[in-house]
Amino acid sequence: MPTDPMEFADRVGAELARHLGDRSRAELLQLPQEAQFSAAIGASLICVAEVLRDPVERGVPAARLVAICARQLEGLLGGIEPRPRA
Repeated sequence: MPTDPMEFADRVGAELARHLGDRSRAELLQLPQEAQFSAAIGASLICVAEVLRDPVERGVPAARLVAICARQLEGLLGGIEPRPRA
């Protein structure tokens, strides 16, 4: 039976996030928070770029794929409220 794309995205996305968090804690804790953030975002974007490489090589405009990613990120982050400041 084929895997549901949304179930795959949720499951594998959570696995990737856990792995990135574990590696970040193991290797980046000594760095300033801004450098930790930059390194984690950079690693994440390399993964995204690798996923998008094939469609771009087949002729899909990169800007179109970036716009799709931006909309999906807005959807994922849209319901998050800022933490109260102490």
